Amino acid sequence: MAGLSDDSDEIKVISHMMLFRLSQVAPAAVSQRLDEATPQLEKTMKGATVTKDTVKQDLERAEELQRSTLRAVAALSKVSTGGVSPKFDAFVEDLKKSGPWANEFKELVGA
Repeated sequence: MAGLSDDSDEIKVISHMMLFRLSQVAPAAVSQRLDEATPQLEKTMKGATVTKDTVKQDLERAEELQRSTLRAVAALSKVSTGGVSPKFDAFVEDLKKSGPWANEFKELVGA
C-alpha cells in the first residue's frame, strides 16, 4: 500500500504488479483493503499536471503509469465483493462510465 503513494513512478508500477498478483493468490485479503488503496489509485488515474514546462516524455510516462494502474484496478475489480469497499466500487463505476480510459478498462475486465 505504501508503494502506491511513492514519489517514484517505478515503485508505483511495481506496487501495481504486486496488487495484480495478490488479487490472484489472496483475493479475500486484498478485497478487504481496497478502500485503503482507492485514493492513491484515483490520484494516479488523474494523470500528470500539465504546465508550460511539461514535455512529451513526461506525458507519455504519466500515461504508461495510468495504464499500469488500470490493469491493477481491473484485476482488483474482479475480486471485489459488492458492498465491502464502497469507495473502490464507486471508483470502478466512474472508470466504466466515462473518461478516456473507459473503453480500455472494459476490455481489461471483459465487460
